[in-house]
Amino acid sequence: MNIDVLVSSKGLTPGYHITVAEEIRRCLVTRKGSIPMNPEYGSNLYRYRDRSLDDTTRIGIINETYDAIEYAVKRVKPTRVLIDMADDGKWQLKVEVTAA
Repeated sequence: MNIDVLVSSKGLTPGYHITVAEEIRRCLVTRKGSIPMNPEYGSNLYRYRDRSLDDTTRIGIINETYDAIEYAVKRVKPTRVLIDMADDGKWQLKVEVTAA
């Protein structure tokens, strides 16, 4: 899975140790429930790894992405999630966000 993040930089506060894109990537690739002290952190995107990319799967991926970002990344709001199928059969996730 490849994740691209497009960030509108207006209103973002400097001083964070990691970029917004890296914070979103970490949130999306971390399995929900894998951090004992914060079991709601992360996403369930791994559940869609071997599924065909039909409408139901697309909706599930988009919902998981929005929910994970809204819960874990407080400095941005997701505005758009795009899913593309790569040439090698893997899906690519593109996330657009704006400052919260």
